Amino acid sequence: MRVAIGVVGLACLSGTSQAADLGGDCCGDLEERVAELEATTARKGNRKVSLTISGYVAQELTWWDDGGESNVYLHGLGPTQATHVKFTGEAQFSPGWKAGYTLRIQNLADNPFGRNATTGAAINQSSPDFDQGLNVQMSYWYLQSKDLGKVSVGRQADASKSVAMFTDQSGTQIIDNYTFLAGFPQFGIRRNGVLVPGLTWGQLGYCYSQNVPLGGDCDGLVMNSVRYDSPVFGGFSVSASWGEDDDWEIAARYAGQWNDFKVQLGAGYSENSDERISGTAVMISKDSQFFQAGGYVEHLPTGLFVHAAYGHEDNNDALLTNGHVAPDSHHWYVKSGIRQRWLPLGATVVYGDYAEYDDQLGPNALALGATGSTFSRYGGGIAQEIDAAAMTVYLKVQHYDADVSGAADLTNLEALDLVSAGGLINF
Repeated sequence: MRVAIGVVGLACLSGTSQAADLGGDCCGDLEERVAELEATTARKGNRKVSLTISGYVAQELTWWDDGGESNVYLHGLGPTQATHVKFTGEAQFSPGWKAGYTLRIQNLADNPFGRNATTGAAINQSSPDFDQGLNVQMSYWYLQSKDLGKVSVGRQADASKSVAMFTDQSGTQIIDNYTFLAGFPQFGIRRNGVLVPGLTWGQLGYCYSQNVPLGGDCDGLVMNSVRYDSPVFGGFSVSASWGEDDDWEIAARYAGQWNDFKVQLGAGYSENSDERISGTAVMISKDSQFFQAGGYVEHLPTGLFVHAAYGHEDNNDALLTNGHVAPDSHHWYVKSGIRQRWLPLGATVVYGDYAEYDDQLGPNALALGATGSTFSRYGGGIAQEIDAAAMTVYLKVQHYDADVSGAADLTNLEALDLVSAGGLINF
């Protein structure tokens, strides 16, 4: 911007021919032109720290059928995966040392995952919209050494957040994964055509580490914490974090290429004892441990790939506020397909996936008499990348089915079918 102002100013001083080239009285028009330049320029607070603005916009159109009713909803992708804008900055202050910051704001104006704990409002069969507005998801600063690693302080992703899920390098991780972030966990389940009071799909994929119906990635927390990330040695790195006095996590990651195979691996462990981690107490004495592991392998010449993830939550027989005991549970997921550049637009990804959530019974399901459950989710999709627009468009199908034991009126539950078309464009 300063260069442009200087050019205009020199033209004014050098005579009428240049003024004519610029169109009229350039000196008289200088302030207006400067104002126009300022209006189209992203300015930094200082010239020492960089500023990068990035993010993406993502929306889906979903047709659903729960066995008794069907409809079409337009919605976002849920927390973490939602439309967002990220501001990042960095400055080197000594050889091998730099400082930086991240501020990430997400749009939860059409959140398919969320629920108001007081009013019960959510996206479900009776409501196509749930507006939680803008949310400051992350805000932290860091110091990083090339040789010693990185220390981050503030509201951020903890060390093992999504360590298994993020190994998925197929290009479909954001739009289809083993969590319910973009699913519909607040949808009720029908039996004999009638909704079972208090029973939702999220109650069969409940995570007590966060007190939310997340399905997988049970301790995928964003919170005020201190986090350390090691430098990468031979493709390996380790992370550790501590936050809010009640949560600590460790994780290990690997990324590399073995001959013609692209490989990514991750594993993490966390302990959480904060009963009010979701803002509402569900457990009287919480002591939840969560282990997760995942991996991705792609044969680069053919584009054939497989991604798998596993998680186990141990709740140590913690007593819930409704008098029941939180169960231990586990879940696993596999996605396989092909990623190839068949079109000049970009890579095409065709895949199928399957997830199973065992005994992930939430407080409401336990109160209804459930003692065990197997919740299966399977489907697949096709995604087309458009490189010139940094965009992905996609179509996916999902089928939810569950078997619940312990109560006669929870048998023969009806399935939920979902067909979604959407797009995601990066900036």
